[in-house]
Amino acid sequence: MHTNCPGTSDQGLLINIIRDYDWASTGLGPMSSWPAPLKCAVDIAILSGAQIVLFCGDDFTAIYNDAYAPSIGTKHPRALGRPAKENWAELWDDLEPLLLKVRERGETVVAKDRPFYIERHGVPETVYFDISYSPVSDEQGQVLAVLCIVNETTERVGYEATLKRLAAIISSSEDAILGIDLDMTVTDWNAGAEKLYGFSAEEIVGRTVTILVPDDRIDEEARIVARIKAGERVDTHETVRRHSSGRLLDVSLTVSPIYDADGKIVGASKIARDITARKEAERVQDLLIGELNHRVKNVLATVAAIARQTFTGLQDIETERAAFDARLQSLAKAHDLLRRGRWEAAGLRTAVSEALSAYPPEHFDVSGPDIDVSPKAVLALALILHELATNAAKYGALGVSSGRVALSWEVSPSDAQLIISWKEIGGPQVVPPTRKGFGSRLIHALSAGQLGGKVHLDYDTCGVSCMIVAPLESGWSEHDHI
Repeated sequence: MHTNCPGTSDQGLLINIIRDYDWASTGLGPMSSWPAPLKCAVDIAILSGAQIVLFCGDDFTAIYNDAYAPSIGTKHPRALGRPAKENWAELWDDLEPLLLKVRERGETVVAKDRPFYIERHGVPETVYFDISYSPVSDEQGQVLAVLCIVNETTERVGYEATLKRLAAIISSSEDAILGIDLDMTVTDWNAGAEKLYGFSAEEIVGRTVTILVPDDRIDEEARIVARIKAGERVDTHETVRRHSSGRLLDVSLTVSPIYDADGKIVGASKIARDITARKEAERVQDLLIGELNHRVKNVLATVAAIARQTFTGLQDIETERAAFDARLQSLAKAHDLLRRGRWEAAGLRTAVSEALSAYPPEHFDVSGPDIDVSPKAVLALALILHELATNAAKYGALGVSSGRVALSWEVSPSDAQLIISWKEIGGPQVVPPTRKGFGSRLIHALSAGQLGGKVHLDYDTCGVSCMIVAPLESGWSEHDHI
């Protein structure tokens, strides 16, 4: 390096370090004794913006420029002026044969994305470089140094490997995954999309994605693209798409924006899943449940007819008939509620509301968690509440404008018990019955049979109260009875 070169003191840190370095203490000797080709190579390297390191002399003494320094991490600056083996020890078995090939044979070694194991930040890592190793020779052809021009590609190699893994995942996914640009042109198409929609990639890439959209939903795609352009993600939703054969498919669809390297939205990725079988099963289930509901109502109508015939000839038959019909109507409402829940369960709050719907809501103070209860509990509670409300309307709090009913429930977490409380307030003075009527017998029977619990009916003079304690159950029992 020529110390009298104009402007060299401003070229960087290493040019000054190299100029002032005690080269006499190294195997290369003082700089003034260096052969001209070596000085020239150092001059060129030190001023270059490329990543360059020279391994000089018999022990491959290292001289490198500012551009190269970051690639060796914490090895800089101690690696400067020292034999390469000292600071590249962990990869010496890999590096030395490359350097010897250049120094001893005069060959040039070139490679792209060449992996090297290195510990440049105190931890082991595999890094990648494009490399070009070439000889620096004197007039007699003796190799004085190995000139290594490198370019680290670790970040790019890693990025391309994410991309490759992602491409492999997308390619092998059972879900239909496709890409479109902002003009709604299909740009990508995986095997799952081919399986779902029936088009091969060759048939559909480059064509408009609206080929998959039924005529009555053609505006849907435009709305999706508008949301994507605004940077929104279209969450999973159910829609209909068209197979290459023309038949319609029920699918669940999720759409997300695709960004380029500058963060600009350039298209959208779509993930679709075939839900045709599920939707068809739901349609069949709805049909069957509807048919079941129809038949159950027919059964109830038959029961009502038989009951009317049975009551024929009794005194005050109209009163008994009205009471019997009201009970059946309460049961029918409970059936409707269960049908909406597919006969799996129903919310207790909804069940209570349905059971008391014939009475003004302002007469009730209702409180309790909205838990799900089993079908048998819904039917039993509907009839129990009907009997309590009917009695309250005839003799108790629901028969006067000032009367109220406090209805509450809670769940005991320790033993999974449902506790239901009915308390009448503000009604006329209660006179305890002299005999147990049909209503009270029904309440006791349902509480013990259908609910598997216990009931306490209290005819306090201030108002009737009823407390039911029963286990929370989720299904039917073959031994349920009234």
